[in-house]
Amino acid sequence: MWGGGSTKGPTKGGYDCSGLMLYAFYQGAHITLPRTSQQMRHSGTRVPRSQIRPGDLIVINNDGNWGHVGLYAGNDTMIHAPRPGKSVETTSASWWERYDWDVRRVL
Repeated sequence: MWGGGSTKGPTKGGYDCSGLMLYAFYQGAHITLPRTSQQMRHSGTRVPRSQIRPGDLIVINNDGNWGHVGLYAGNDTMIHAPRPGKSVETTSASWWERYDWDVRRVL
């Protein structure tokens, strides 16, 4: 669902990955993030993977364009909106190590 989600909740029938982060950070901490994962890659402070903690963004270069983002929940778990037709899910953060990814601390 590309373009789905805002600070107020789902739009266009759901969330895309960045829309889910936009909603979560606004509802949880009243922080307004940029709209796209590419823009979120420049939000907050970059931290080494070895220092990742719950609440950090994981911005992933899965398509050559830093096109995916999720929320680190601790214990090697990431919450994200995977792709159109799929529900929000948790996945192993280490599964994404096949791609380049940055950790961004916004909180």
